[in-house]
Amino acid sequence: MTLEAATAPVVHPRFAELEATEPRVTERHVAWLFVGTGVALFAVMGLAGLAMRLTQAQVLGLSPAWFYRLMTLHGAGMLAGVLLGTMGALWYVVRQTVPLSMGRLLVSYVLIVGGAVAVVVATMVGGFATGWTFLWPLPFHSFGQWPTWATGTFLVGLLCIGAGFFVFCLDVLMKTTETYGGLLRTLGITYLRGRDDSPPPPQVLAATVVAIEGLEACAAGVMILVALISRMLDSKLTIDALWAKNFTYFFGHSVANLTIYLAIGAVYVLVPRYAGRPWKTTKPIVVAWLFTLLFVMAAYSHHLYMDFVQPGGLQVLSETASFAAAIPVGVITVFTGLMLVWGSRYRWTLASSLVYLGFAGWVIGGTGAVLDSIIPFNFRFHNTLWVVAHFHTYLLLCVVFWELAFVTYLLEEAAGRTASRAQTRLALGGMVIGGYGLVAVWYLSGVLGVPRRYAVHPAGTAGYSLAASIFVMIFALGFLVLLWALVGLARTAHARRYENVEVRDTWSNSRWRVRRRLDEPDGALRPLPRVAEPLGVVFTGPVQLGLAVATAVVLHVAFLPQTVDAAEKSTGYYSLDHAGQFLLGALVGAIVASLPRVAARLDRRTADLGIAAVIAVPAVMMLVMLPSLYGPLVGRPALQFLYHVGIAALGVVLGLGAGALGKVTGRFALLIGVSMAVMYAAGIGGG
Repeated sequence: MTLEAATAPVVHPRFAELEATEPRVTERHVAWLFVGTGVALFAVMGLAGLAMRLTQAQVLGLSPAWFYRLMTLHGAGMLAGVLLGTMGALWYVVRQTVPLSMGRLLVSYVLIVGGAVAVVVATMVGGFATGWTFLWPLPFHSFGQWPTWATGTFLVGLLCIGAGFFVFCLDVLMKTTETYGGLLRTLGITYLRGRDDSPPPPQVLAATVVAIEGLEACAAGVMILVALISRMLDSKLTIDALWAKNFTYFFGHSVANLTIYLAIGAVYVLVPRYAGRPWKTTKPIVVAWLFTLLFVMAAYSHHLYMDFVQPGGLQVLSETASFAAAIPVGVITVFTGLMLVWGSRYRWTLASSLVYLGFAGWVIGGTGAVLDSIIPFNFRFHNTLWVVAHFHTYLLLCVVFWELAFVTYLLEEAAGRTASRAQTRLALGGMVIGGYGLVAVWYLSGVLGVPRRYAVHPAGTAGYSLAASIFVMIFALGFLVLLWALVGLARTAHARRYENVEVRDTWSNSRWRVRRRLDEPDGALRPLPRVAEPLGVVFTGPVQLGLAVATAVVLHVAFLPQTVDAAEKSTGYYSLDHAGQFLLGALVGAIVASLPRVAARLDRRTADLGIAAVIAVPAVMMLVMLPSLYGPLVGRPALQFLYHVGIAALGVVLGLGAGALGKVTGRFALLIGVSMAVMYAAGIGGG
C-alpha cells in the first residue's frame, strides 16, 4: 500500500457538499450478502465457462454431454449471480430515500439462491442440458441423457428465481409509488408537464421502471415454466411452440437486459461520490426512461426473425424497438455520466475506474446488439458466436464491472482508503485486456460463421477457442489481483472497528493493552419517510367501484355464456372458459378489498399475504387447468360446477391479495394475474 492510497480521501472532496444520505449498518450488511453471493456465483460460473472454451480448443476432453450440462449451468447460474448483485446494489442506494422492506428482500434472496441450488442439482447431478433457455419441446426429449426429475428440478429452480425477482419488484413498485405520491409522479410525468418541481432522484426512476418491466418479464417466465411443469404432470397437455418461444425469450431477454438497468441505478449514486457533482433528474433522463419502459418489452423478438410464422408486424416492431432502445438510457445516461466526470477532477480509485470502464462495455456491447438486430446481419450472425460476444460485452465488461465497483466502493468506504495504485493498474489491466480480447475473438469467430452452442466447433477453428481461453486466463489473473486488493481493504476495515486501550489490574497494578471493538454508529442519518402499507385501494370511490361491479355483471351475463357454449363444442375453449371465470372472481375479490370497511383493516401483514397471493394464485390457477383434472368431470354437472366455483374462488383470492397492495401495485398485480391466465389459455390445449 502506498502512502498516497493510505492518506488520500476515498471520495471527491466536494462530495460532502452534496448532502447525501448515508446508509445504516444493517443496510450495508444486506448489500454485502447480495453482492458477495453474486460475485461468488460469477467466479464459479466463470470457471465453468473456461472449461467449455478449453473443450472447444481441444485442450480438455469433456464429453458433449458434460459440455451441455456446463453450458446450461453457466447461463442460468451467471444470470442468477448478476441478478443478485445488481438487486442488492439498487436496493442499497434506493433505500436511502425509500423505505424498502428488508424482510421482503431477504425472501427474494432465499428464493433466488434456492433456485440456483436447484439448477446446480438438475445439471450436475441430473444431467439436464437443454441450455438455460429450456426451449419447448427439448426438455422432454432427453434421449436418455437426463431423467424426468432433472427436468422438473431445473424448471422449479428457474420458477423460484423468477418468483424471487417478482417479490423484489412488487416491493419496489409499492414503496416508490407510495413514497412519491403515485405512478405519474414517480415516473417523472408530472415533472415533464411542469406540475412538479421536485422529481424523484434518477435511481428511484430507474428502480420504478425496472420494477414494472420485471413484473411483466417474471409473469411471462412463470407462465411458460408452469406450462412446462403442467406438461410433465399431464402428457395430454399440448403447447403451442411459437407461443412458448415468444414467452421464453420475452422472459430471458428482458431479465438479462434488466440487470443493466438495475446496475445503472447504483451508478447514478456512485458517480457523484467520485465526481463531486450531483446526478440530477432532468427532463431528458425522464423521457429516456419512459421510452425504455416501452422499448425493452418489444425488443426481445429479434430472436425470432427466422421463425417465418411469426407475425410480420411483430418483427417490424422488434427491429424498431431494438434500434430505439439504445438511444434513451444508453446514450443519454452515458453522455450525462461522462459530462459529470469531465472537468470535475474525478477521484480515480479502483471502484471509480470500474464504474467508468463499465460505460465503455455498455456502449460497445449495445452496438453489437443493435447490429445483430438488423435483419441481414441477424440472418448471418445470430446463431454464431457474434451473439455470445455482444451479450458478454455488456454483461461481463459492464454489469459485472459495475457490480465489482459497488463491492469495491463498500470496502473503500469501510476501510477509509483506496487500493494501491499498483493493484489498481494490475487488476484493471488484466480484466480489460482479457475481457476485450475474449469478446474480440468471439466477434471475429461470429463474422467467420463459427456457431454458438456447439460442443465441437468446425475443423480448423480450435485456435480461436484457444486464443479466447488465454484471454479468459488473463482476465482471471486480473480478477485475482482485484480480489487480493479487496482482501487488503477488508482487513483494514476490520482493524478500524477496534481500538487499542490500556487496561490496569487493580489487584496486581499491572498494565497491558487490549483491542476493544468500537460501536458501529449509524451516523447522522436523514430519517426515512414513513409509508403506511398499503395506501389506496384498487378501486377508489363510488364511481370506480360501480364500474367494476358493472364490468363483473356484464362479463357474467354477456361473455361467460358464450365461452361456455364454445367449450361445450370444442375442448380448445375449455381453458378460455376457465380464464373467464378466474377474471370474474378476481374482479369480485378486488371489489371486496376496495370497500371502505375492508380497506381500513389492511396493514403490513395483509400486504405480505397479498404478495404471496398474487404470486401463488396465478401459478395454482394454471396448474388446475390440466386436461387430466377437468376431463373426467365432463358429463358430471355437479362436479363441474364445484370445479368452476373453485376457479372463481382462486380469482377472489387474487383480487383480495391485489387489493392489499395499494392502488398502483394492486392494479398491476390484478392485471398481470388475470393476463397470465388468459394468455396461458391461448397457448395450451389438449383434453
